[in-house]
Parts: sequence; structure tokens; C-alpha cells
Amino acid sequence: MAEESAVKVCVRVRPLIEREETAAESAEPVKFYWKADKKTIHQVDDGNLTKNFSFDRVFSAEETTLQLYQELAKPLVVSTVEGYNGTIFAYGQTSSGKTFTMMGSSLTPGVIPLAMEDVFQTIKNCPKKEFLLRVSYLEIYNETVTDLLCDSWKRKPLEIREGNNKNVYVADLTEELVTSPEQALAWIRKGEKNRHYGKTKMNQRSSRSHTIFRMILESRDRGDSASGENSDCAIIVSHLNLVDLAGTERASQTGAEGTRFKEGCNINRSLFTLGQVIKKLSDETQKGFTNYRDSKLTRILQNSLGGNAKTVIICTITPVTLEETLSTLQFASAAKNMKNDPHVTEVSDDGALLRRYRNEIVELKRRLLEASLPVSSVTQTTATEKETLSQILQEKDQLQREQEDRYKNLTKLLVTSANFVTIKKMPKRRVTWGGKLPSPAFHHAGESDLSFAEPFLKKRKADMSVLTEQNEDGEEFDSTFDMEMNQSNLTVRGFAESEFLSPNQLNKLSEKVSCLELQLENETQQKQEAMEEVETFQRRVVELEKQLEEKSLMPADAQLDNETQQNQEAMEKVATFEMRVAELEKQLENSQMPAYAQEQMKRGFEETIQLCETLVSEKEMVATERDYLKKELNIIMEQTEKLKKEKAVLLQEMEEKKEIDEFNSLEEESKREYEKELLNDISSLKKAMEASGRKSQELEANLVAMSEELKKKGDWAEELQRSSDVDLVQQVKQLRRSLDDAEGLSRDTKKEWAHLRSENISLKQRAVTLTAGYERMEAQVNGLRHQLETEKSSFKKMQVDLQRELQGAFEENTKLTTLLDGKVPKNLIDSIELEKTVADLKKELEKSHEDERTLQAKIEDLSALQDLPDKVNSFMKQVNLFDTM
Repeated sequence: MAEESAVKVCVRVRPLIEREETAAESAEPVKFYWKADKKTIHQVDDGNLTKNFSFDRVFSAEETTLQLYQELAKPLVVSTVEGYNGTIFAYGQTSSGKTFTMMGSSLTPGVIPLAMEDVFQTIKNCPKKEFLLRVSYLEIYNETVTDLLCDSWKRKPLEIREGNNKNVYVADLTEELVTSPEQALAWIRKGEKNRHYGKTKMNQRSSRSHTIFRMILESRDRGDSASGENSDCAIIVSHLNLVDLAGTERASQTGAEGTRFKEGCNINRSLFTLGQVIKKLSDETQKGFTNYRDSKLTRILQNSLGGNAKTVIICTITPVTLEETLSTLQFASAAKNMKNDPHVTEVSDDGALLRRYRNEIVELKRRLLEASLPVSSVTQTTATEKETLSQILQEKDQLQREQEDRYKNLTKLLVTSANFVTIKKMPKRRVTWGGKLPSPAFHHAGESDLSFAEPFLKKRKADMSVLTEQNEDGEEFDSTFDMEMNQSNLTVRGFAESEFLSPNQLNKLSEKVSCLELQLENETQQKQEAMEEVETFQRRVVELEKQLEEKSLMPADAQLDNETQQNQEAMEKVATFEMRVAELEKQLENSQMPAYAQEQMKRGFEETIQLCETLVSEKEMVATERDYLKKELNIIMEQTEKLKKEKAVLLQEMEEKKEIDEFNSLEEESKREYEKELLNDISSLKKAMEASGRKSQELEANLVAMSEELKKKGDWAEELQRSSDVDLVQQVKQLRRSLDDAEGLSRDTKKEWAHLRSENISLKQRAVTLTAGYERMEAQVNGLRHQLETEKSSFKKMQVDLQRELQGAFEENTKLTTLLDGKVPKNLIDSIELEKTVADLKKELEKSHEDERTLQAKIEDLSALQDLPDKVNSFMKQVNLFDTM
């Protein structure tokens, strides 16, 4: 498969739901922010298409889940049957349709039910292969991994581990064998009952956890399965992960509090980690280490994210939200650039469960064939041996039937195209032994010869049945699932009288004795294995005794030790007596003893059997006491487990409380620092305002001095009017009027400056009243502060220019004063020079008028500062609106 096609990303647009339609009816019409076509989705802004995102496929609200599955998910499901790893997961905000897409409903099945149907349909089309399928279902709730397929009272937190081949797996996770889609869906239904759901403002049934339904497929070529050939070929193992993620959510929208708020925080944290991992995998410039361990979700899906798997990502969105949909589309765009390297995984050792089952089937078939072969040796049997032989044959038939049932059960677990049928029930694996059906011929022919051995033989068979049940797994399947239950109760065939009346038949039975001896040897080996299990159990008891010592249970420990030693001694005695009985039986078969020897042998057998019975009774007593102690020990262990769980819960609560306290302390510290910064800014503004006030006072003083100088100039003009001729007097009058105008302008300037000062004071008061709002408007305050600094600098420049203008006017006035201090000319030349001087003064006055106009314009510019409170109010409204969101 090409590298670029290993990861496919699609977007599904959800139609309007009842909540959105109800809101649209009661208020203004719903606004659609997104428009979709086949492979692109566009952002709609006032009817214009602004942003667009391209994906492998975009499904509109009118398209069904079946169309989505057929186009994208089905090729991946078929490839998992061929040996590739595959992962399908849905991502999106809360209430966007993820669970509906993955699980579906009774009328419209989702991706997971459709995938289960296609897996078995694809297997049906592969006649040359045989498959073994098992499923598991786990949940990640508040960053804790739990098993959804086990009962609630057995549920415990599971650990994530890494195997020898760097394969990540969940320890102690239940894996159930399935042979039909109905079984797989039944397990899914059971897991859904145990999953965490909750009610929020956004969704009546919101998923509060992530779930991963995994199917493990093991396959191999069938070959000649009857003869056991091709058993050493490689096993192909593939994984199909079907992931239903919880949705991203905002507490302000969902109204989450308490437990729901904590769940939402953990969901957002794990999804944020997933987004960071995908972003790093999709960015070619970042080729460093990718930390999958920050979240349980990314750790479990490590092989699917940039590893050996084909991945399909289904991003669900709603067209009536802007920010949440944009975040989902950005995640999908990053995931589109992720690279995977899928290839078929083969297992050549015994790590595959299919290989172990196939080897066990071949071994069982071989043993069945050996049990049915004839024996060539012919020996002379007496009438007294008939009952023993019949009992041995009964046990042989029972073992053979047990092996046949085991063979059938294992064969039914293998899924092939030939036996692809819908199985309703799972087989039980516990075998119940049938009772003995003695033949009437025994009671007539040899009742008095070996009847003394009958209790021992009965006990021997009972012990064998107990050992067999100890070795078998007693775990049963849930009866609520409709699966075929194979009845494994074995009935024992009785032998008719005619079977032992013919000498030829007796010879044939004797010929099978050697074969049965092999069977007995196998039974003894099984018994030895059972003894080894007893020894392991005793070692476990020793370990438990050590634990009991720590808990001040020394009396129970000593009693358990004594009972264990007595049990061992009884088992050793039973083994020695059984060996002795076997030797005596062989001697009886191989030699013809006289009557007195048989009597001695009979008495020896009776004594041996009595000893065996006493030992067995003692053994039973020891076993009952041991069971009682085991029950007490189990109760103590359950109590300790409960205490450990309570301790873990308390520790977790303490950690959560510690995190909340740290968060609150950090928040308080940042708040205090922010208040300090605002206070510093306010103090600096106050200082700047005080400085501007002082400068305005200086300007007022300068204006007063300038007015006095103008008065002096007026007095000098009056004197000039008296001493000069008519023209000069008129010019002086004009000069006086101009001076009056200048004085009026100065008064107006003074008024404007006073008004500006009052505005400055009002701004100062407004700044004091707005300090509370500045706590949430750091960015806006910084902008306003920058604007105020620029206005202050311009105001300073204006003040400097005004001082310069005043200084120039003052210099001109001094020049005029010096000219007026001189004598009035008596001749015409002096008058002309005086006229020139007056003309120059007029020009200077006009220039001063222009300067005053520019000053007036600057004052008008300063009046624009009156809009600053309105801007501050608008910014405050925006901040309040942002806080309410």
C-alpha cells in the first residue's frame, strides 16, 4: 500500500438536532458557518467563502453511515482479514455524532456493526485459510483503563505494558473467542452497558470516556489439517481497533459541575495530547522523539499513530458552530499529513493462540487414533479379570469421549469458509463423569474373586475425575448470549452378557490390555502433573502464610502448615499404595498363583484398601480444613484488596485536591501580580497628569505675563497716538485693535486650556473608576496606555511650540517697546522709518495670528481625547461579553 494512502481522513457534517431547531424557532434563524462539497469544506462569512479545507472525503448531512462505511471503512476492514493492522476512530466536539457514527441505532447500524458483518463475510470468501478471532473491549475513564467485558465487581484498573516486540498491550484484559458476528455484537452490547454515560446541556447521553473495541485475527493456510501437516507454517496476526472518542467540550456550554467538570477536564487533556502527537507526526520538520506516554489513549494507539497500521479518521462537525468546528478541521488537516507504514505481521513461534489450539487438536487426534488401534498380544484371562477389564474399558471410553469433546470444541473455535455457520451458544468445558454400569455377567461369574478391589477402583476413578476437573478451566460463558452449549456429560456404555461369554471376545479384550496400559501411563502422568499443581499451590500457601504472619495470624499459619504437611504425607502414602496395587495386578496377570497365594494376595489387597480408605478419609478431612482455611484467607485477601482500593481512592482524591490547591494558589499569585502591574500603571498615569497640570499652570502664568505686556504695549500705543500725526495715530489704532484681538485670542486660548484641564480632570476621574475593569483588560489597557503616551508626547510638543511662539511674541513686543522708547521723528524721513517699523510689526502680528490659529487647531485635536472614555466603555463591553462566553 502506498504510504500516502495509509491514513485517510474524512469529515461528516451532522444535520440540525432538535435543540438547535427549537432555538431557531424561538429566536432568530440558525446561521450556517460551513458549506461542504465532495472533498472540500468552506467557511461562510456573510455569504462569502473565506477559508477552505480539503480531505479525502466530505460527507454532507444527507449522506448515510452506510455510504461512509462503504467508501472508507470497508477497504480497511477487508485488509485486516488479509493481515494488516487497522484503526478507525471518530473525533469531534461533544454532540457532533461520533457515537452515532460508530455504533449507530437499531434502524441504521454504525461502523462497528457493519465491520463485524464484513469480517466474517470476508472470511467466508477465503476457503484456503482458517481463522481464530478474539475480541476485547476497554474504556479510558478519567485516565484509568478498565475492562468492559468483565463484571462490575471484578473490574479493576489495568496497566499498559510493552511486549518483547515493542507491542503495547493492556495487561489482564479479557479476550473472548468469537465465531460469528452475533457473538461479537453481544459482547459489544455487554460492554456498552458498563460504559460511562452522562447528561449535559449539549447532549442527553454524552460519552464520558474513550472506548476501544479490538478484534485480534489469527490466520494460516489450512493445508492438510486432518493429518496435521502445515502446522509449522507462520501465523498471520492482525488487529482491528474501533475507537469511539469522547467529545471536546466547554464547561460554559455544557454546564458541567463536580464530576462532570472533572470528566470534561480529563477528556480535553487526553484529546489535546492526541492532537499534539498527531501534529508532531505530521510536521516533517519535527523528527525528534514523540512522547506517547502523556496520555493512556495515545499510549494504547501508539501502533496506529505513525506505526504499522492503516488508519481511518472520521471527524464529525456541526455547521452551526464556528470555533469548535474550526478546531476539529485543524486537527483533521494535521492528521491528513501523518505517515504510517503498514505491513503484514507474521508469528512463527508459539505466541499465536491459533498455533497452540491447532497443535492441541493434532495431539488429541493422534491419541484418539492410538486408542482405537488393535493390540496383537493375546493372553489367557480368567473369569475374575472380566470386571477389572470392563471397568478399565469404561474409563478408557470416558477419556476417549472427553478427548473427542475437547477436539470438537477446539475445532468449532476455528472459523473457516466451510464451517461458517451462526453458532448460538458457547461450549462448556467442564466434564461430568458418568457412573459405572456393571454387567450382570460379572456378578454371576467373578463376584467373589476381585470384589474387594472395587472400592479402591471407585475411589481411583473419583480421584481421577477430581484431578481432571482441577486441570480444566471452570469458567463459563454468559448465558444471556445466544450461543450453542455443547453438552459434555458423558454416558458410559454397558457391556451385554454376551460380550464375555465367548472366549474369542475375551481374547480380544485381553489383547487390548497393553493398549490400556499405555492409557494408564498417560493417566499417571496427568496425575503427576496434578501433583505438581498441588505443589505449586502449596508454595502459594507458603507465600500466603508469610502474608498472614505480617497480619498477626500466626495460629492460622501454623495450622495451615500442619495441614499441608499432612496432605503431602497422605498423598505420598496414596502414591506408594497405588504403585503396590499396580505391581500386584501385574503379578496377578503374568502368573497363575495357587489358591493359598491368592488368599494371601486377597488379604493383602484388603489391608491395602483399608489403609487407602483411611488415608483417603484423612485426606478428605485435611482437604476440608484446607478449604476452610483457604476461604478465610480469601476473605482476608478480599478485605485487604478493598482496603487497598480505598487507599488508592483516597490517594487519588488527595492528589486531585493538591492539584486544585496548587492551581488556586497559582491563580491568586498571578492575580496579585496583575493587580500590582495595574497599580503601577495607574500611579504612573497620575504622575503624568500631575506633571501636565503643573505645565498648564506654568502656561497660565505665561499667559498672564503676556497679557500684562500687551497692556504695556497698549499704553505705549496711546502715547504714540498723542505724539504722532493723524496717519500714525490711525496706524497705532489699527495696531491696538490687532493687539486687542490678540488679547481676545489669548483669553479664548486660556478658556480652551481651562476646558482642556477640566477634561483632563474628568479623564483622571474616569481612570480611577475604571481601575476595577482593568483587571480583565490587560491587553486593552496596554493599548490605551500606549495611545495616552502618544497623546502626552504630542501635548508636550504642543506646549513646547506654544512656549516658543510666546517667546517669539515676547521678543517682538520687546522690539516694539524699544522702538517706542525712541523719540518721535521730526522730519519726514523719521516718519517713513516709523511707518516701515509699524508695517513690520503688522507682519509680526499676522504671523502671531497664524501661530495662534495653529495652536487653536492643536487644541481642537486635543479635544478628540474626549472620545477615549467612550472607547474604554466599548472595550469594557467587549470584555464583559467575552467573559460571559
